[in-house]
Amino acid sequence: MRHAAFAIGQIIHFRDGNARGVVVDVDESFRAPVELPEQVRAGLPSPEQPWYYVLVDGTDDRVYVAEESVQADLDRSPVEHPGIDQFFRRFGNGRYQPQYSLN
Repeated sequence: MRHAAFAIGQIIHFRDGNARGVVVDVDESFRAPVELPEQVRAGLPSPEQPWYYVLVDGTDDRVYVAEESVQADLDRSPVEHPGIDQFFRRFGNGRYQPQYSLN
């Protein structure tokens, strides 16, 4: 199994546009939150890679994206999203600190 390149709290940039966001959760492989028709699944990037739940900057959108669709964001400024406080307690050094830690 491949390890995820991005971690919870890290800010990423979408390769296909000018959007950016912050990672709130990671799946080691595709695990859609709903059942998808086979036609839809066939058009998605490979399920055998990490997938990320992301809060999109400047919107109230939450998206589920494949690792191949994102890259590290060079802009170290915070993300503006109404759900930030639900997941993170503070921002510093270009990343967010999760509300709860498993350690």
